Amino acid sequence: MFAATPFFRRVKDLGLKGYRLTGRQLKCLLVLFHLLAVAYAVIFLHPYYGSNDEFTLASIASGAYGSMSWYFIYLHSGLGWLIKFFYLLIPSLNWYTIIMYAMIFFSLTAIGFVWIERSERTGTILAVLLIMASLQPLYVEMQYTKTAAAVTAAGYVLLLGRKNEKGKVLRYVPGLLLLLLGSWIRFESFGMVSLLAFGLWLVKVKNAWEGKDWKGFLMRDCLPCALAFGLVFGSIAAENLLVYTPGSPQEHYREYDKARQALLDYGVPEWDEYQEEYEALGLTRTDYLNLENWLIADSDRYTADVYESIIAFRQNRPFQWEYLTDYLVNLATKPLFVLSALTAVFWFLSSMGRGRQRNWIGMCWPFLALLGIYLYFIKIYRVLPIVVTACLLAVLAFVWTAALPELSLRWEERLSGRRFLAGGLAGMILTAGICVHMLVSPAFLPAVQDSEASMAFRELYDTITADKKVYYVFDPLTSNGMELGYSIFEKIPDDYLTNVFTLGGWETESPQVVQNLWAYDESNLMTSLYTSDRSVLISNTLLEHLMLHLDSTYAGLFLTYSKVNQIGNFDLYTLNYRMPNLKEDYTYTASLDRTYTAENERYDVIEATVNMTPEELEGKSVFLWMESVESGKQRMYQGTWQQQDENGLYSLLYDTDLEDTSQVRFMIPKMSFRLDDRYIVHVVIRDVDKGTKIATENNLYQ
Repeated sequence: MFAATPFFRRVKDLGLKGYRLTGRQLKCLLVLFHLLAVAYAVIFLHPYYGSNDEFTLASIASGAYGSMSWYFIYLHSGLGWLIKFFYLLIPSLNWYTIIMYAMIFFSLTAIGFVWIERSERTGTILAVLLIMASLQPLYVEMQYTKTAAAVTAAGYVLLLGRKNEKGKVLRYVPGLLLLLLGSWIRFESFGMVSLLAFGLWLVKVKNAWEGKDWKGFLMRDCLPCALAFGLVFGSIAAENLLVYTPGSPQEHYREYDKARQALLDYGVPEWDEYQEEYEALGLTRTDYLNLENWLIADSDRYTADVYESIIAFRQNRPFQWEYLTDYLVNLATKPLFVLSALTAVFWFLSSMGRGRQRNWIGMCWPFLALLGIYLYFIKIYRVLPIVVTACLLAVLAFVWTAALPELSLRWEERLSGRRFLAGGLAGMILTAGICVHMLVSPAFLPAVQDSEASMAFRELYDTITADKKVYYVFDPLTSNGMELGYSIFEKIPDDYLTNVFTLGGWETESPQVVQNLWAYDESNLMTSLYTSDRSVLISNTLLEHLMLHLDSTYAGLFLTYSKVNQIGNFDLYTLNYRMPNLKEDYTYTASLDRTYTAENERYDVIEATVNMTPEELEGKSVFLWMESVESGKQRMYQGTWQQQDENGLYSLLYDTDLEDTSQVRFMIPKMSFRLDDRYIVHVVIRDVDKGTKIATENNLYQ
């Protein structure tokens, strides 16, 4: 059936009779190839969010923080309204990922269309290679900084990379829209790509100078760019007026985050070098360690004023020339850079000879601007992989755009018939070879989201978030979706994170987290940790810093922690504190029955029995209270009832729907002493906010 149609008959004869596909047909084939490439990436390369920022933004978009919001912290509110509209239209889909994918798809396709218009066969080959080279950095490791770079680059290619044509004003509209969207996704990316794109504009200046066509230059090349910048900065001004109004939560967070970025993104000055200055601000070494580890959840202590005060006494460090080596080594391992460099070499070879008009500005400027951007960032970071990749995506687009005319002059007439297919296939093999670890290897590896550890974490996450009466705090490093076993195409359930907060990081003071805290009658995440025995942390690395911080900050507190559960590789701990209004009641009794060590003697486990009926125990939590007879020092640890739910989690609160038990287990850090008659011990039963010490018999060493 298909063989009878003119198009498929022509394709069949391609290479045998030298039939040339039209530009429109090549564009259709490019779209088809792009769709197949995305399908390959989605099915075989296991896409994931490239950072925990991305997972947070997707969570906010989906309403997982309690309500669908147009305010997305780093994204422009204009894009936020667009995303929110689609969520309201069809709430069951993960529109955050879909919209980001759509913008990437449209951007890469638009660049390909421009290249095909300039040179049908050479442009088609480069467009196919661009899609292949962009699969992993854009579609697999999806990250909004890189997405913004790709969208912005496409906007500049549409405005400055086409042939000069009179009239056809509407052809500038897609480019203007892409530049606006790129700035909305990440303004910093828009700025970096704009610097990289400046070379395309300089080429237009050179052409206008040589052709004395200043009027056309102003109308075709200057006016659209000026209009684009007017739209971008006009939208920023509108957002400042409508969103960041004085006194609004958004305005507060922006000022806080500006100060936070200026300090933490640059680096916290060393304690040993600035100890006097820190202490003058009332900060201890523990506070410094928490800043260094981004444990900034205590907004009463780590405020914008504190950040700005540290910035004021911090001296600019010397330029780190050794960081430049790190960047150059990092570049040499980036397939995007290798592909750009190879194209530059081919361009140079193809443009050799007398009488050739070499486009030195268009070819050299992206590399020079890239070096300038890196030299700027060297003052801040050693290496920024996401920024490097975002810049290289734009460099690749601009270098190939600049090289296309010369490559086309050399190859276009030779790329006919089978040579066209062979050239395209050779380019694909070369690109796949350079990107083999991105395009081939992952197809033979299991998805991280399906790993045993991720499934364990997902089970844990699903279990604890189902109980909206409690809230939990997570290590911020375990929240980019992969550890949770999440697909980026899976919509995070509504209200999924309303009782889950990340401890530290830039989102701590965001309106979404603050709104959740107020739902629990709390205004501060850190201080709320010791006001409820229902705060559970998952962290092995940050727990000690957290305890030291609270212990040194809030006078009168003593802090302990106990391990209450474990799923897979993930531990659950509770922080314990001085319980106010603790009363004694000898109506009920308890006995400490036995003790043993666990996990290579890291923990002491104490088992106990409580003489209460299930009805009397229902909804109550249990603690082990001890006081040294000699020093009067007190400690208290939370325990678990030996009830297990369907997920295998031990119950912190007694639940009559589970199997009856009066058994209790306390798992506490290894003690350096025996809990014998040198200590007064009591089992404490807590009901809501009232704690009662009951008569307790110590039989641990009998």
